[in-house]
Amino acid sequence: MHTTHYEVIVRGCLGPALVSAFEGLTPITTAASTSLRGELDQAALHGVLERVEALGLELLDVRRI
Repeated sequence: MHTTHYEVIVRGCLGPALVSAFEGLTPITTAASTSLRGELDQAALHGVLERVEALGLELLDVRRI
C-alpha cells in the first residue's frame, strides 16, 4: 500500500490519554491545538479521522507533509 506523511490538526492541547488513542502518530501540542503527524495509507488516514470524530474532537485541518 502507498503511504504518505500526514498532519492531522485538532483544536486543543490533548492530554496523554487522548494522545494514546492515536498510537503511531507523533503529537505536537501548542496551547491552541495538537498536530498528529505520521505516515499513513488511505485506510489508516480514514481510521484516524473516524477516531477524531468518535472522541468528539474538533478537526481543524488535514495536510500532506
